[in-house]
Amino acid sequence: MLGSRHGLGVPSVHFGCPRNWVAASPSPRVTLLDVNEPRTPVDEENSRRWTAVALSARLNHRVMMTVGEPRPGSNLADVGELYPFEKLADRARSYIMAGIEHMLMWADFTAPLKFHEEQVANHTLRPAYTLSRATIEASAQAVWMLNTLDQIECVRRHLSLIRWDLQEHRKSMLDLNEKRVIQLREDDLIQRVSPVFTADEIRPPTGYLEVIRSACDAKSLDLDADAAERLWRAASGAAHGKYWPTLELQNIELGEEYEPNHFRSIQLPNASAMTEVLEAANTISSYAVILYAQYCGADVAATVRQAMAWLGERVPLKPGTTHDDLDRIRQSVEWPGAEDFTTS
Repeated sequence: MLGSRHGLGVPSVHFGCPRNWVAASPSPRVTLLDVNEPRTPVDEENSRRWTAVALSARLNHRVMMTVGEPRPGSNLADVGELYPFEKLADRARSYIMAGIEHMLMWADFTAPLKFHEEQVANHTLRPAYTLSRATIEASAQAVWMLNTLDQIECVRRHLSLIRWDLQEHRKSMLDLNEKRVIQLREDDLIQRVSPVFTADEIRPPTGYLEVIRSACDAKSLDLDADAAERLWRAASGAAHGKYWPTLELQNIELGEEYEPNHFRSIQLPNASAMTEVLEAANTISSYAVILYAQYCGADVAATVRQAMAWLGERVPLKPGTTHDDLDRIRQSVEWPGAEDFTTS
């Protein structure tokens, strides 16, 4: 039987790499690539923001590696006592790490920690949107599940996501016996929690869009639900090979009219549009990391400082910049502390 209702704290801040630090860290030359090979350099502002996303992904990963298991008496430890079967903390961590893995691939391609001075990173249209979409979908599950003041409600959302996972797993199986085994697991779950929840109360979400829009209700998450839906639809279209992103998300220069009303063209990804979807993915991923760290009972400010120090020892530096310069930047930033979090 699940226990009584308790409040969960909600973070009111998020973190990222200081702007001056991003400026001190070089990356390979980045270009936008047409499908027929013409290249054009990415402007300095978008290049800087892409580097910021890359550094933030590494920072998020280090924070997750540092946080570890929920501390006794923390929100996630308490929820684990309410529902001691499929661990909510493990699922939350899995959702968050899935998103981070995608952003780390972006980081390793766009702003690797080691690279040759002549290295060039060529960007086509679809990969950035595909990685961002996957990050948004994965991170949104954690944010939605944890974004509640009620531990019972947190468990309910956890159970809904488990049922969703089981149903997708069952659909992927070809063997009927394997399908039945997974169905039995879902049936057992529904029966186990029936004293508290009806089957309808823990129904799976209708899809990722429902989860993403619900996640945007999180307090101080700087991502509007309508904007998130727009970006998710664009990213999904790009990832799935739909044609409209080819027109909507690229800058197109017409050339030779090789047939009446049909033109050769140069199509280059819109760098600012790529930045928008990458930053949205980073925003929700970073928020999920902070939320998880707080609910694990970690000292968020200290954990972020440690992660920044770890990253500062590894990032490449532009000529004339020293690690002492990075330390001064890091020490000048006000990191989130306990007073920055609210419980209502």
